[in-house]
Amino acid sequence: MSSVRRLTRTMTGALVVSALAAPAATARPLYDRPSEPAPTVTRTIDEGFDAGSAAIGAGGAAVVLLLTAAGAVGVSHRRHPVRLAAER
Repeated sequence: MSSVRRLTRTMTGALVVSALAAPAATARPLYDRPSEPAPTVTRTIDEGFDAGSAAIGAGGAAVVLLLTAAGAVGVSHRRHPVRLAAER
């Protein structure tokens, strides 16, 4: 038997076994439903505008903008001098 045919038969057999085993692996009896947990109550206290969080967010945005600008300048920087119109 050639190696290609042996590989094809092995792969086909593996696919058939996994296709038959997949539905059985996820099956559960109908009466084995998990009980629903009690709802969790969470209290939040809203104290209004948080200046510290706003400053952190604005600082992060400024850093991103500065890094973007520095990257744009670095990419667009020319390595050769620009000739003036009079020199051409």
